[in-house]
Amino acid sequence: ERFKPDRVETWWCCPEHREEYCIILYRKDRERRQKKKSVADKQLAKTQKDELKARREKLKTKPQRMAEAQAAFNKYVRLKYLGTPCISCGRYPEQKYGGTMECGHYRSRGSTPHLRFNLHNTGSQCVYCNRHLSGNVAGFRIGLIERDGLDKVQEVDSSHETRKFDIPYLIRIKTIFTKKAKMLEKRRSHFQEVAA
Repeated sequence: ERFKPDRVETWWCCPEHREEYCIILYRKDRERRQKKKSVADKQLAKTQKDELKARREKLKTKPQRMAEAQAAFNKYVRLKYLGTPCISCGRYPEQKYGGTMECGHYRSRGSTPHLRFNLHNTGSQCVYCNRHLSGNVAGFRIGLIERDGLDKVQEVDSSHETRKFDIPYLIRIKTIFTKKAKMLEKRRSHFQEVAA
């Protein structure tokens, strides 16, 4: 038979059921409080992590920013020319752990630092040409002329300006080329899924 309380606030029929009901209420309340506390703890941890990240960003020096921007740029160039032969020697080197293709600069970053982020000055170059042959400049020039045309190569050759990169510019370079690299990776993964 169904329990019919004699008062509105009565939720049990006997003392045993009263204890069961109180235990259930206590457990629900404890779970609710723990959940609320864990959400608050997660939010606190997230804000602390964000604050620490912001402080670390503020403390970065110009050389650190330059290295980050250069890494983002190099990654974009490697992804852009992925699957193409070395611009200097035309070979497809066998794939090894750590990579076999790098972002090579026609005019070196040391001699012309103002061209370090110029896409007409860079290309996908095998490790052998880039490191062991010091960039294989003669082959690089021929590859650039085939890829971009003689006018662009002469423009790169005749560029002798002096330029100092400031921190906001380096941050912008990093964000731009990071986004471009992510778009290329996404596009490549999409084409691989379609092909499979």
